[in-house]
Amino acid sequence: MNSDSPSENRAANFFWHLEDVYHELKPCRFAFIVAVVGALVFLGVEQGREVLRALAEPGALTGVTGVLRLGMFGAGLMIWSLVSWYSARVLLYFDFPKSHQVHPQRTEIWRRLHLWLPRNVPRILGVAPMVIVGWSFLCVRGSYESDPPRLLLCLGLLTLGGGLVLYVFFVLRRRWIERQDPQASRRKYQRLRELPHDSLTVLALMTGFSLALCIMFIVDPVYFAGAIGTGAVLMFAAACWVFWGSALTYFGSWKRIPVITLVVLLALISSFFNDNHDVRVVVRDEFVRPTLRQALLDWSSRITTKYPEQRVHPLFIVATEGGGIRAAYWTTTVLGTIQDADPSFADHIFAISGVSGGSLGAAVFAALVADAAPQGEFAKRGQSILGQDFLSPAAAAMLYPDFIQRFLPFRILMLDRGRWLERAWENAWHNTMQSDRFARSFLDLWQDRHIYVPSLFLNGTSVESGNRIIASNILIDPNFFEATDATAKLLPVSQHKERRRPKIDMPLSTVAHLSARFTYVSPAGRFAPDGTHVVDGGYFENSGATTALDVLRQVNNEMRQNAELRGIIPQIIMISNDPLGVASGSHDLAMTKQELKNVARTAAAGAARREPGTFLEDALAPAYALLSTRDARGEYAQKAIGQAQRESCEAIKAQLGIQIGGPQCLYFFSLAPATVPLPLGWMLSNGAAEAMQKEMFDSGLSAKAPVPTWNQSVLKQIVAELHGETH
Repeated sequence: MNSDSPSENRAANFFWHLEDVYHELKPCRFAFIVAVVGALVFLGVEQGREVLRALAEPGALTGVTGVLRLGMFGAGLMIWSLVSWYSARVLLYFDFPKSHQVHPQRTEIWRRLHLWLPRNVPRILGVAPMVIVGWSFLCVRGSYESDPPRLLLCLGLLTLGGGLVLYVFFVLRRRWIERQDPQASRRKYQRLRELPHDSLTVLALMTGFSLALCIMFIVDPVYFAGAIGTGAVLMFAAACWVFWGSALTYFGSWKRIPVITLVVLLALISSFFNDNHDVRVVVRDEFVRPTLRQALLDWSSRITTKYPEQRVHPLFIVATEGGGIRAAYWTTTVLGTIQDADPSFADHIFAISGVSGGSLGAAVFAALVADAAPQGEFAKRGQSILGQDFLSPAAAAMLYPDFIQRFLPFRILMLDRGRWLERAWENAWHNTMQSDRFARSFLDLWQDRHIYVPSLFLNGTSVESGNRIIASNILIDPNFFEATDATAKLLPVSQHKERRRPKIDMPLSTVAHLSARFTYVSPAGRFAPDGTHVVDGGYFENSGATTALDVLRQVNNEMRQNAELRGIIPQIIMISNDPLGVASGSHDLAMTKQELKNVARTAAAGAARREPGTFLEDALAPAYALLSTRDARGEYAQKAIGQAQRESCEAIKAQLGIQIGGPQCLYFFSLAPATVPLPLGWMLSNGAAEAMQKEMFDSGLSAKAPVPTWNQSVLKQIVAELHGETH
C-alpha cells in the first residue's frame, strides 16, 4: 500500500518541476550572478554609490568627472547588457547532455512556462543591468541632504528608458526573425560551430574585445583605466565576466566536466605558490637613521637657532586617523591649511603618526615640505594630488591582471594590484609637482640637510603577530612597545643589526601603501626576506594615537633628563575624518554619536551601520565585534593620549611659569556630517571634496541641522601658539 498522500505527491511534483526550471536556466547563471553582484555594488556599497555621484556632479575639484568617462560608462553598460542577453540566448539554444531526469508529465501551465523561459529570460537578463544602474542613480539622489545634482535624475531616467527600449528591441528582433524563419526559436544546437555565422562573428568580436581590455590593463592600468574611469572599468569587467563565465559553462556542459569546480580548485592550489604581493624595494646610498632622542636634540637645536626670539617653542606631534582617500584628503587639507596660514608650522612639527589614508595624506604633506612647495600652495597642491581617481587603476588591476594571477601556479610581480595603486599615487604626484618624489626612496625626504622635514611614523599591522609595523626615518627601538621596524623587515635576519644604516629602502609610495593596504582593494604586502605580511594599520588601531603616545612619552622622558630641552612644550594635534568620531573634540562643541545621528541623513546612514541587528547574529557577531574593536581601540588611544597630554602640559607650563588655562596643548580637527556622504575607498566625487574643503572653514555642513565644528577655532589657536601669543 502506498503511504504517500495526495498533498505529498503534489509537493513532490512541484519541486520536480522547479528542478526542471533550474536545470533549464542553469547555463545562463553567470549573467544572473553578475547582475546580483552589480546590484550589491551600486545599491549597497558606499564607494559604488560614490562612483555614480562622481559621474553626475559638476565641477573640477577632482579628476573623476568628464564627458569621456560618462560616455565610456554608458558604452560599458550597453555592452554588459548586450553580453548578458546574448550569452544567455545562445546558451539556451544548445541541447546539452542531460544530467537529471526531466519530469515526464508536464501540465499545460508548466509546458507553457518552459516555452516562455528560453524566449524571455535572456531579455530580462539583458535589461537587468540597465534597470539596476538606473534605479541606483535614482536612489543615490537620496544620499544628499539637499539639492542633488539634476544629472542624477536625468541619468537614472535615461538608463531606465534605455532598458525599456532595449527590451522592445529584443521583442521586435525575435518577431522579425520568426517571420523570416518560423522554426528559429525551436532550433537546438549540439556544437558551437553549428551556430549561425553572425553569432560566431559576435562571439569572436567579444573575445577580441575582452582580450584587448585585459592586455591594456595588464600593461598600464593607471593610464588606460584612469582615462575611462572606475564606472567604465566596472561595466567592462561585468561584461567580460559574463562572457568568459558563460564560455566555461558551455565547455563544462558540453564535455560534462565540472569546469568551474576545477577552476576553483586550480585557484586554491595555485595560492600556495603565487603570492606576488612583494613589498617593492629600492637600493640607495647608506642613510643613518637617528634614534628618537637624537632626532629630538637635533630638532631642538634647529628650532632655537631659527627662532631665537621665542622663549617657548611648541613641539607638535600629529596623529592622523585612517579612512581611505577621505582620510588622506582631509589630512593634507588640515596640515596644508595650517602651513599656508603660518610657514613656521612645519618647522614645529616633530612627528606625524599616520594610519591608512592618514599615512598617505601625511606622506604627501611631508613630500611637499621636502620639495619646498610655494607658500600658500600647500593645501591646494595636496588636494590636487589626492583629488585624482585612484580607484579606477586599483579596480582594473584587481579585476584583470591580479585576477588572472590567482589561477597561475607561479608569481608575476607586475600583476600585483598593489603596485599599480602605488604607481597611481606616483603619477598623481608627478602630474601636479612635475617630479618623481613619490617614486623615489622614502628616506630621500630627509636627504637635504638644509630642509627640515617632520619625522613620519606610518603604521601597518603584521598579519602573523597582529602588532604594529612602523615605517619611519627614526629608528624603531623597544621604546615603541611591541612594534616592529619596517626597515628591518626588508633585510635578511643576518643583517638586522644594520637597520640603522640601511642601504635598501622602499619607494615613498610603497611606504604610504604599507600603512594603507585597504581591506581587499589592496592585498597584504609580503616581505620577501622572511615571507611575513603587512596589512592596513587600522587593523591594530585606526587613530595613529598609539604610536603618537609612544613618541610623546619618550619626548617627556628626555625633557625631564635634559636641561637643553627646557622651553619646549609638546602639543598634540589629532586629525579625525569620521563624522561620528568625536571622542576627543572640545566638550563645548562636540556632540554625542546619538545627537549626530539625529541631525543629518548622512550621519544617520553611518550610525545605522553600527546599530545592533538580528540577521545571522550567531554567525556574524564575532566578525562585527572584531570590526568594531578597531574603532573602539582608536577612540581609546585618542582619549589616552589626550589625558596624558593634559597632565604633562600642565606640569610643563607650571615649571616654565606660564599661566595654566586657555589652550590645553591638545588640538582636535574633525569632519562633521556634510550635505553629501564622505565615503571611504580611493576616489572622491567633486561634492565630497568640496564639502571637506569647506569644513576646514566651518562651512558647508548639513543644511538640515548644521553641526557645530571647531576647525577654524583650533587653527587660530595653533597659529597663536606658533607666535607665542598664548604664553
